[in-house]
Amino acid sequence: MELGLIIALNILEEPSDFMIFVGRFHPLVVHLPIGFLLLAAVAQFAIRWPKFHPLKPFLKYLWGLGAISAAFAVVFGYLLSLSGDYNEDTLFWHKWSGVAVLAFSIICYLISKKQNENTKPVQWILVALVTGAIMYTGHLGGNLTHGSTYLLEYAPNAVRNISGLPAKTEARPKVTVLDSADVYLDLIAPMMDSKCVSCHNTGKKKGELLLTSHSNLMKGGENGMIITPGNIETSELFRRITLPENHDDFMPSEGKRPLTDTEVAIIEWWIALGAPSNGFVTELDSDKKITENVNSYLRLDKNTVLSKKVPRANQSVVDSLIQQGFIVNRLMKDNYFLEANFSLSEKPFTAAHAELLTGIKEQLLWLDLSNAEVTDESLRQIGQLENLTKLDLSGNSISDVGTQALEKLTNLESLNLYNTSVAEGLVDLIPKLNRLKKVYLWQSKINDSVVAQIRSNHKNVEFIYKRE
Repeated sequence: MELGLIIALNILEEPSDFMIFVGRFHPLVVHLPIGFLLLAAVAQFAIRWPKFHPLKPFLKYLWGLGAISAAFAVVFGYLLSLSGDYNEDTLFWHKWSGVAVLAFSIICYLISKKQNENTKPVQWILVALVTGAIMYTGHLGGNLTHGSTYLLEYAPNAVRNISGLPAKTEARPKVTVLDSADVYLDLIAPMMDSKCVSCHNTGKKKGELLLTSHSNLMKGGENGMIITPGNIETSELFRRITLPENHDDFMPSEGKRPLTDTEVAIIEWWIALGAPSNGFVTELDSDKKITENVNSYLRLDKNTVLSKKVPRANQSVVDSLIQQGFIVNRLMKDNYFLEANFSLSEKPFTAAHAELLTGIKEQLLWLDLSNAEVTDESLRQIGQLENLTKLDLSGNSISDVGTQALEKLTNLESLNLYNTSVAEGLVDLIPKLNRLKKVYLWQSKINDSVVAQIRSNHKNVEFIYKRE
């Protein structure tokens, strides 16, 4: 009764923080009545057959639990609605369809207590109403949380047309070449869609902020503009996404997955550029400041060597390698890629060994030559193994002179140069290994200033060069 008066008189225009806090338990509680009531509906249908008659005494408890949990869901849902972050029309129907679920479930409970033959027709009507109301209420709840097109976003056009939605627009082609990447359509818009639009859409316009298009993004919300083109410091969007995750103003909120460092860097560059609504990245990024991050975000730096189908390696070459002290293993069941390990051999690595390796260069992905007495001269032949994705040269007497021969290993993702004599030469080598993700440099001759210089231009490469 008291809740009805509150709703009817609409006196909670300025809810307290505690009310909003309690309301946020609605998503947790709302699944209880769905489970109890649907189970009760299934049981009600099942008892038509004799073997399910033992369920009859439990029906009233299922309907009762459904009604009680529905009451909690209604109360918590109403308190959550007071935050004012939702589309009013959708919220209205979601709220009262939830109340209808509660009312129908209470009536079903009362009827199930009597188990009267005369009430069966009414009971079946109520079961159908409860089931339909649950589905409709849940649909509206999904619209409030994810936007009005959430349910039918990926539906066939025939279904969309019946529902009054326009046919699906043709998906934007996947960017395969950096030159075709549009700054907003291929970078900023997908970031907003995946990380921000769930709270800032037409159904749930949190803070009166819509992030579904460039014009809405530039319009801002109830507190004004969130982007100042060309000015990072006064752009509220950038401030929010770079706050500590435990800060009240951090975005995205509500425990959603935050933007990655790469995404933040791209947004920072875009705002500093003037937040344009279109334009090719390569034209806008004339000084190549953001190219590496864009390649990473669009997965243009993804190693395509693994998608190749390679033939079986020459068995005589493999046998020769094994006889010379190599351990050779197949890496995949559905392909013939190999790894070769010479680190356990007691023999020194020679030009003859390197020549043998070139015989399986098409299949060789991983090569371990740690502590194998590899020299700078040997690296010339190692540099011909262009499919390598992982190379371990730790513990060898090699220097910058030799490592320059590795510049053609563009598929390399991991390079171990621990306990070698490499130093400043990496400044020239690293940019050429554009798929490199991790470099081990501990106990080499590299210093902090060189690593800092390389890191400033290659933020996606992890350098391990001293004990933490």
